[in-house]
Amino acid sequence: MVEKFCDSTFWNSSFLDSPEADLPLCFEQTVLVWIPLGFLWLLAPWQLFRVFRSRTKRWPITKLYLAKQALVGLLFVLAAIELILVLTEDSGQATVPAIRYTNPSLYLGTWLLVLLIQHSRRWCVQKDSWYLALFWILSIICGTFQFQTLIRTLLKGNNSNLAYSCLFFICYAFQILILILSAISEKDDSLNVRL
Repeated sequence: MVEKFCDSTFWNSSFLDSPEADLPLCFEQTVLVWIPLGFLWLLAPWQLFRVFRSRTKRWPITKLYLAKQALVGLLFVLAAIELILVLTEDSGQATVPAIRYTNPSLYLGTWLLVLLIQHSRRWCVQKDSWYLALFWILSIICGTFQFQTLIRTLLKGNNSNLAYSCLFFICYAFQILILILSAISEKDDSLNVRL
């Protein structure tokens, strides 16, 4: 069933026996994408409930907050672009596997959730979120496998999915930047803007 969803093999142990051991693309695009997203969505209600129960005053907007929000906003735009690419590809004669629709749609919802969580952290005494930092770490670790698979595919001269590869590389770089920004502690370099 998963093979139909991805239009490729989900798991085959012979992939790991080759000199260039690679996980199957279907596994990389399902399990390794959905683990960090599932982590975020499972813990989000707890995170948001705690924040909205808090009675502390709202903190001013900082440059770090704006940088994080801008990068996640760009991730949202890139997910929308990927979904538009899939829709235009599907309007042609090619059949597009369901995973091509599912992942950008999940990412659109996830990036909105991250924007909401980051915004809601302004009401917390502790501005930094271990929960979001762990999400970014999981996302980067799980994305590493698809990153190296795409690099190997491009080095072999297969440029059939160049647009999707470029979008993935840009998103991956933004996620690394956000992880680095998450390691920086919030301090009061506010812009004195209240939203």
